Amino acid sequence: MKVMKILFCVILSVVAGGAVAVLHCAVSKSSAAKTAVFTVFDKGAYRADIVVPENIGGVEKYAVEELTNHFQKAFGKTPEVVSENLMVRNKYPFHIYIGATKAAAAAGLPVGRLQDEEYCVKTVGNGLFLFGGDGDTKYEEVLAILSIAMRGTLYAVYDFLENEMGVKWIWPGRTGEVVPKRSVLKLGDISRRHREPLEFRHYYFGGCKSGIGFVSDRNAENFFKEQKLFMLRQRHGKRRDAVSGHSFTKWWGKYGKKHPEYFNLLPNGKRMPHRIGKRVSMCVSEPGVWIQRVAEWREWWHKVSHERHPPYPWVNCCENDGAGLCVCERCRSWDGPDPRFKKSPYWNGSIAEDFDKKCLGRLFAFDYGLSDGQRWATYPAPPTDELAASLSDRYVRFYNEVAAEAKKYHPEAKAIGYAYENYIDPPLKTRVGPDTIIIFVQRTYFPYDQTESDLFRKQWGGWYKMGARQMVYRPNYMLAGGNYPIDMSRRILDDFAFAYTNGMFAVSHDSLHGSWSAHAMQLYAVSRSFRDPLRGHAKAREDFLSAFGAAAPAVCRYLDMVEKHSGKWTYEAFHALGHKNFGRNRQGGSFLNPNSILGDFYEESFFVSGYAALDEAVRLAGDDDEVKSRIAFLRAGLRDTELGRRCRIAHKASVGAPADKEKKAAYEAAFKALLDYRASVEHEPVCNYHYISVRERNGIGWPHKLGDDKPVSKE
Repeated sequence: MKVMKILFCVILSVVAGGAVAVLHCAVSKSSAAKTAVFTVFDKGAYRADIVVPENIGGVEKYAVEELTNHFQKAFGKTPEVVSENLMVRNKYPFHIYIGATKAAAAAGLPVGRLQDEEYCVKTVGNGLFLFGGDGDTKYEEVLAILSIAMRGTLYAVYDFLENEMGVKWIWPGRTGEVVPKRSVLKLGDISRRHREPLEFRHYYFGGCKSGIGFVSDRNAENFFKEQKLFMLRQRHGKRRDAVSGHSFTKWWGKYGKKHPEYFNLLPNGKRMPHRIGKRVSMCVSEPGVWIQRVAEWREWWHKVSHERHPPYPWVNCCENDGAGLCVCERCRSWDGPDPRFKKSPYWNGSIAEDFDKKCLGRLFAFDYGLSDGQRWATYPAPPTDELAASLSDRYVRFYNEVAAEAKKYHPEAKAIGYAYENYIDPPLKTRVGPDTIIIFVQRTYFPYDQTESDLFRKQWGGWYKMGARQMVYRPNYMLAGGNYPIDMSRRILDDFAFAYTNGMFAVSHDSLHGSWSAHAMQLYAVSRSFRDPLRGHAKAREDFLSAFGAAAPAVCRYLDMVEKHSGKWTYEAFHALGHKNFGRNRQGGSFLNPNSILGDFYEESFFVSGYAALDEAVRLAGDDDEVKSRIAFLRAGLRDTELGRRCRIAHKASVGAPADKEKKAAYEAAFKALLDYRASVEHEPVCNYHYISVRERNGIGWPHKLGDDKPVSKE
């Protein structure tokens, strides 16, 4: 989908049901218009009431709550909300109509005719109309970010709050709500109609079902609620579902004995898992695999096609989690002319005699260059792509074949599959068919440097050139950083815009582990980009800093410090740091044990400089308590990191001298200080302490006590 962004108008061509709908979005600051045609508030009183449909829907009800809450914060008074059938027309000179009102229909507006998630903000006469495509979404479904729910009317309210009232949401919770105080709000003509540009846009939640981390259940519940509300305000959601994920994990158990031909032929001449059944790779050139996959899809589609919100009729062809391993003659004949096949001991046959001894039952892909060099976990030796021959041509042909098979049964069927592991490079000879959707799983974790950016653009751009016109961006860089300050968002947003102009139609990031204070700038910038992929880092930084008023210059210095520290690391240096910090047989710094490197990742000077910048920000804030509370929020992540670093240093010292009681006592005291501090700030959504505590317990061995193992959040 090619998008041209112009200053005052965005025209999006969206193909829906075979028709092309052109949506116009005139971005204007109506409140600054020379001629006011609508007054919301003036002279200490509301000049407009809020009018809702007689039979108010769930989204409309939620939208009214959000509008009135923000009005209260902006004007210091609560507006009157009235049902349309009970309104007194002469009581207020102006009216704000929410949702599918009769007045909107009478004004000739397209109520009930908008697409899912599309919305409209428009003034007509003495009415301001905020409505959208809501479907039949219930009130309790509005906040279910990962579920299918249409929220058009709510998006119209958010659009109005941002564009006419200057509201921003920079992180979850009360301190992240930026609502300028107003004594008057007069509007000019407004006419906007818009739809979210990405078909689905969300994080996978880095939640935790274990009852550790938070002291208070109420604080834990509040954290997850505020986190979801923030993402809702950033328009995270989806119009329809797309089933994806490793799709053959149960096949070995189901078909291994009866249909061994479905599975990879290994160099030992056997068709079998090299380690465990759920990781076996497929013989993708085998027609029986295509037919069986489509047969299972048809059975699934028969069950779900009549659901309230049916998913797309796409066949999930995502390979199991691991490299493609099939060496059969037919699969090899599908591969592109990659010279690395001849160099690789796995592919050139030289490993065949020793395969059972050296590889069977082991994680051997990195030893023989069978991976793309994924970096979200760290390994004993830095990964290399010198031997990583690409299987992309065989997998693209597989996806195309499955799509063709599925098309026999459903005209809108498509195949969806990964660009991942040793099939992440673009194909060399096989073009991506028009009914094939590619989920691109970027290798980057930390650091996101120029090398990673260049590689991403080369790979993504190559897929686009080879015909991939519908691509889902599924990176893993949000897993990085534990709950310590990092910021890689500048390059992330530049590459996000590149992806959007080259075939990206949806995004799902893995994963959100909720370090809202430590990763404040990065999380805001990335979250905000989901609904405006071309907005860019400079605008995101400007918006973020605007929340700090006179203190913005000092906060800017703090953000610069975090970004500079994040950018100074090379992959080799970070990998070496992980080597120095093993924990429970896991190399440090990966998403499994991120905080194990804290003792070496920062110098003491980092905290001295950070506190100095934030102290200066407090001084510049003067008597602005709202700004001070935001500075305190940023400080919480820095302090948590400082205490975590001290704990890690004391822990390593104690482990190195297990008989030394003083060092053991120092470690215990440092750990207690860390927990006490977290308990003192957990009432604010500083961090998902469930998630990070599990990582610390399982990855480093810190003695977090298990609670009653009850889930705190369903998502």
